[in-house]
Amino acid sequence: MTTNDGGQAASGAGVRVGTALRRYLGVGAALVVLIVVLSLMQDNFLRYSNIMNILRTNAVLFVVAVGLTFVIVSQGLDLSVGSMVALGGVFLASMLEAGVPAWPAILLTVLACTFLGALINGGLIAYGGLNFFVVTLGMLQLLRGAALVLSNGVTKSTIAHEPVQWLGDGFVAGFPMPVLIAIVVGIVGYVVMRWTRFGRSVYAVGGNEVAARLSGVNVKAVRFSVYAIAAFTAGIAAVMLTGRLTSSQPVSGALGLELSAAAAVLLGGASFAGGSGTIAGTAIGVLFLGILANGITLAGVPSYWQGIATGVVLVAAIALDRFRSR
Repeated sequence: MTTNDGGQAASGAGVRVGTALRRYLGVGAALVVLIVVLSLMQDNFLRYSNIMNILRTNAVLFVVAVGLTFVIVSQGLDLSVGSMVALGGVFLASMLEAGVPAWPAILLTVLACTFLGALINGGLIAYGGLNFFVVTLGMLQLLRGAALVLSNGVTKSTIAHEPVQWLGDGFVAGFPMPVLIAIVVGIVGYVVMRWTRFGRSVYAVGGNEVAARLSGVNVKAVRFSVYAIAAFTAGIAAVMLTGRLTSSQPVSGALGLELSAAAAVLLGGASFAGGSGTIAGTAIGVLFLGILANGITLAGVPSYWQGIATGVVLVAAIALDRFRSR
């Protein structure tokens, strides 16, 4: 490598580091302050059991947020992921009740969610040219209604099915299985976005759709794929949540999950304008929301305040996104 090439490489690395610092400085600093404050105020906060509890509780949120990161980076939004998780849980419990073995039922649940998200969300948005907000808002209501119809609004227990319980609340060598699943999903998502041609295409479509099309990127295929990915991770989350709750929850299951996931993605440096955001940033956003909720619980504050806190954080994340854009 010549001296000039070395200088260009160092300059490029410096630019990347500077961009990362600007992207994560706000939420990173807030996360550190939050951890310090809770450590000083709550004796139980830094205990291993509480840390594992934070990770286990937010594993489902992170898995959903990984899929949503692809959508938001491509300049879209999927408001139906929470309802997809609820419907997936009902579908899984119904198959188990009908006598389908646990592992095939788990696989069919993930495939069914992926198919629905790809066919309806991906198909109508990418190939039908419909607005993503209208389509996914309609799907939010449609899927939640389908969950209620399929279950008659009644929860169905899955506690007798060990594979489902293991994926949702089990352990591997003393390590929580849901956290392990979340780590694997996060690593795969990071690799795809960071080092594959498809990942670069997602950033290109989100950054400038016209330029991406002129560069040879199949914009419609990319948009179709990101909604399929979001539905796929929602299917995985449906299995995890059903196992953790030991039953399907058609009414309250995954309620508001789509907003919490969007808040986490935006806090992590993504933008509604598209073209920016990373899985690592999403992980930071999920940690912030999880630690905030845990601190509220440890302080003895009623759980319904968590919804208010999440709403405030979502508004703050949108304001931060607008500030970064300017």
